[in-house]
Amino acid sequence: MKYKYLIGLNVCLLLAGLTSCQSTKFVPQDKYLLDKISIESDVPNYPVSQIRPYLKQQPNLKMFGLFKSTLWIYNLSGKKDTGFNRFIRRLGDAPIIYDPYLQDKTENELRKLFFNMGYINVEVSSEAFSHDRKMNLVYRIQGNQPYRIRHYTTDISDTTIRQEVFGGAQNDPMRTISGETSVLRTPALHDSLLFDRNALDYERDRLTTLLHNRGYYAFSKDRIMFDADTALNANAVDLTMRLRPPTDSLTKLFNRQFYYDRVKIYLDYNPIETVYTANDSVNYKGYTIVYQHKKPSLRPAVLADNCFIEPSELFSRQNEDRTYSAFSNMRALNNIQIQYEPKLRNDSTLLDASLLLIPAKKQSVSVSLEGTNTAGDLGAAAAINYTHRNLFRGSETFNLRVRGAYEAMSNFSNPYLEYGSEASFHVPKFVLPFLRTSAFRRLRPTTEFALSYNYQSRPEYDRTLLSGGWRYQWQGKNQSAVRHRFDLINVDYVYLPRKDSTFMNKLPVNAQYFGYTDQFIVGMSYSYYYSTAEFLNKRSNAHSWRWSIESAGNALYGISRLADREKNTRGVYQLLNTPFAQFLKGDFDFTYNVILDPRNSIVWHIGGGVGVPYGNSEILPFEKRYYSGGANSVRAWSVRELGPGSYQPNASTTFYHQTGDIKLDANLEYRSHFIWKLEFAAFIDAGNIWTIKGYEGQENGRFRFDSFYKEIALGYGLGIRFDFDYFLIRFDFAEKAYNPAKRGKDRWAILHPNFGENFAWHIAVGYPF
Repeated sequence: MKYKYLIGLNVCLLLAGLTSCQSTKFVPQDKYLLDKISIESDVPNYPVSQIRPYLKQQPNLKMFGLFKSTLWIYNLSGKKDTGFNRFIRRLGDAPIIYDPYLQDKTENELRKLFFNMGYINVEVSSEAFSHDRKMNLVYRIQGNQPYRIRHYTTDISDTTIRQEVFGGAQNDPMRTISGETSVLRTPALHDSLLFDRNALDYERDRLTTLLHNRGYYAFSKDRIMFDADTALNANAVDLTMRLRPPTDSLTKLFNRQFYYDRVKIYLDYNPIETVYTANDSVNYKGYTIVYQHKKPSLRPAVLADNCFIEPSELFSRQNEDRTYSAFSNMRALNNIQIQYEPKLRNDSTLLDASLLLIPAKKQSVSVSLEGTNTAGDLGAAAAINYTHRNLFRGSETFNLRVRGAYEAMSNFSNPYLEYGSEASFHVPKFVLPFLRTSAFRRLRPTTEFALSYNYQSRPEYDRTLLSGGWRYQWQGKNQSAVRHRFDLINVDYVYLPRKDSTFMNKLPVNAQYFGYTDQFIVGMSYSYYYSTAEFLNKRSNAHSWRWSIESAGNALYGISRLADREKNTRGVYQLLNTPFAQFLKGDFDFTYNVILDPRNSIVWHIGGGVGVPYGNSEILPFEKRYYSGGANSVRAWSVRELGPGSYQPNASTTFYHQTGDIKLDANLEYRSHFIWKLEFAAFIDAGNIWTIKGYEGQENGRFRFDSFYKEIALGYGLGIRFDFDYFLIRFDFAEKAYNPAKRGKDRWAILHPNFGENFAWHIAVGYPF
């Protein structure tokens, strides 16, 4: 085995040597390849990673931070101008040639960067070192003592604006308005703060937003100016905020509050047409609704409930944003535009608002063919989908989907069929009996009713699953990054008309009566989701957090006890002569994505859950139990082949034996873009599942605080991904490092390589986390 490692090491050294020799292939004789840039800075609380975007020239990027893959691809081409060589060059990146002019320009950019941060006396220098036709650069930043705000004052002569912002005299505590966030009310500038131009600009934005939300439509950010006096103070600034005088007829009204006058909503607006041809209009709660057809395509009440721009109310940029969000959430609409026309009437400053609603396609039918990967089982599926986006003229969406699949087990034997249908009805508001739902409209709520039918024919059993649900979704009141989901009721009916006797005989007794049996699962659940990813660009660090809790069977169990119903022969209550499950289950998931550079990132992930059966259930339903291994878990194991605990599979083991009540996953993945749509990844996975109780047939699977850490499996591997923007295809190849199913030293599989036993691979769509 050691000879194999020596051969691998020699191959790596040979590749490294070839790469080094080839890197300057297309570098002109009198030029240098920009090889490396180092930054040395003594400025506190400002990491080097935030300085790099200001460099005017950067070396060719490295895959995994080690290997300039795209430059290597480019250098594979010949020097002749042929079609093949041009194709290879397009796949790669041309060498970055050192440019002394850009070196000087970078120095100037870094001086401006730190000067604007308050380091007025910053010193920036650079030095270039050449070797083997390559150039290394070092930028040195010495911040010196920064300037700080010694005394911050405001000099706002306009009494209206001063009263609005400060509530009275200069520098008084800021007046507050109901509904404003504390961040918006908190001044960004104060004494002893660094004299940072970015903080000054933030204060301009904050005050402008504050005034816009209070009706001052004509106020602009450019009107706010700062006077900085540094003459009498060493490294200190006396800062004064003032307002520039108005320059035109509109800005002269900067201190006047604007009220909405006429608010018109134009339905079925087509931005391509130069003239909007109206058929008729209707007035509703002060709104004028203009439409082109015999009647409005959306009900007036629906339009009024989603419009936060209200006649006779103060202009508010916040309400404008809420209007954009509310209408964008309506699936009957494709887009919305808002236009204003300011005017004067009897010394009143008014705004006429026009809302131009661009409709989406009302109905659509689509057919899709797809490859499937259901918990490691590969196959193909076809589906027909029908959607109506405005069923009752309230942007209600009706969706009907019919799907069939033909899948093979993970070992490509015993194929099985699956088919089913699902229907859902989506309403863009809370449907709540006996409650006034307009009070919740700022939350962008939705209500969904769903029904589904699914049939599976597997070698072990035939199963029918009937499901129905009533659920709500909404966002945080002041946090659009937050999503809430509350399933008021979920009803699942599991029916198994055929069960293979050989398979059933392998199962423990409790699994036969509680896991693989006809049963109802009736409950409710709540989930919380927070993500920064959709509000940041792909070059910014992002994280997401999700947790959920699910409860089933409690109401039915309480009613059964109160009604003194009889239990069946297994000692459980029934609903319609069918047992029902009772359990409590909680899950959590956290992901953090660290961007190293435009080609490289590191993703951390931890997740897990606990399910506790009680009352009417001795064990969790199979559909609710956890499993480990597979494309989205510990990838060195195939799906449902890890755990529980240190359980050792044997000849009678089924996939049920390797399920549990507790799950823990932890993953670290390094992702690196190679060429075109191709990405590579290196990863380490850890995790396992455990049982709450010492179930028969799952020996050594029970969770114990004093030993569970010894049963956490470890795996490592490499991945290949094809990112086509709208979807991503993933191939992951992994090896076991630590296998808790083994005993003694044999657990450390990394010390006893066995490719046939320790290797696993997966095909999946999308990132694992």
